[in-house]
Amino acid sequence: MTAAADAEGRMLVRRAKAKNPDSFVVVTGCLAQDRPEEMAALPGVDLVVGNAGKSRLLAKILQAHPNPRGLDHDHLSPVAFPLSPWLDGISRFDGHQRATVKAQDGCHFGCSFCLIPRVRGEMVSRPGLEIVEEARRLAQNDVKELVLAGIQLSSYGRDWALKAGEPRLAPVVEKLLGIPGIRRVRLSSYAVADFEESLLPLWESKSGLCPHLHLPLQSGDEGVLRAMRRPYTLDHYRATVEKVREAAPGVGLTSDIIAGFPGETDEAFGNTLQRIREFGFVDFHPFPYSDRPGTPGEKMAPKIPPAVVRERMNRLLDLKGECLVRSAQKALGKEYRVIVERNGKGLQAGLSDEGLRLVFPEREGWLGKETRVKVIGTRDSAAWAEWV
Repeated sequence: MTAAADAEGRMLVRRAKAKNPDSFVVVTGCLAQDRPEEMAALPGVDLVVGNAGKSRLLAKILQAHPNPRGLDHDHLSPVAFPLSPWLDGISRFDGHQRATVKAQDGCHFGCSFCLIPRVRGEMVSRPGLEIVEEARRLAQNDVKELVLAGIQLSSYGRDWALKAGEPRLAPVVEKLLGIPGIRRVRLSSYAVADFEESLLPLWESKSGLCPHLHLPLQSGDEGVLRAMRRPYTLDHYRATVEKVREAAPGVGLTSDIIAGFPGETDEAFGNTLQRIREFGFVDFHPFPYSDRPGTPGEKMAPKIPPAVVRERMNRLLDLKGECLVRSAQKALGKEYRVIVERNGKGLQAGLSDEGLRLVFPEREGWLGKETRVKVIGTRDSAAWAEWV
């Protein structure tokens, strides 16, 4: 939840009402949870529902707007909705063979720049049987790949008094890979803290768990990491990377980096650039730091001047391009199985098992389907591929 995301949310509210003055506009999610009065005051907003009320979102809409056009009230009684925080999941993801399945929510780490614990609550794990049941329904509707998602996925099962070293998510992944039709399982953002070593044998056996791990680093400087209150050291991060690479030598690592955290010196930023090169990320997402109201980071000093933050962002974007080109060159001549996604301008794209984004010419009728492509070069800092 960044300042840019906040601004985009407000813009979408204004755009929705301008496009259709008769629309019923509902604001939900983290911003609605954290600042409900502010969201309710936006012109055009009819209803604000925080994260805590999402499980009964449709019921709340019907209560606030009892006669919406196009809805069959005989089948949408406001009292007939489930109270499960997981909303019972989904059964189809039309037009796609990759689906995201929520496995966990909330966070207990308390990083100094983050609102997540306040707006999403304490860490909570979804029962494995519910995850598997949702996956079975998706597989029956032609989904081939599952992405397990969560705010703090590496902590899955810790709220059940399971220790970090005990199998927690790995048994769930094994069951998912045993579902007929499911070929791959991919982990979404995953932390070094609470890393589950029971996952390592799944990568070693090439069972279908994608050798791709998104490990947020945020900073490559120990002092900045302490100020951020990140629950790991660089040595801890490095040791985890080594374990994963030993289990899956071809693993693709991606990450998140914050530029301009309060007190980040030129030397500290230089350390981050060095660590990015050291860890050999396939790709990473750079973000400019922005104060979040009510977080410890808001009161930290000195603040980094906006011009310096922009310059550091530009250097990170240049290094990101270098990482992508290097990864594309290593993939040159190799074939990959991907699920076709939109890319724009007559192009489509797909994500390799290792997390490398491949771009190729568009073919009508293939969106959301699985195909094979071959890397033939680089283009605009991306891996350029052709259809096989």
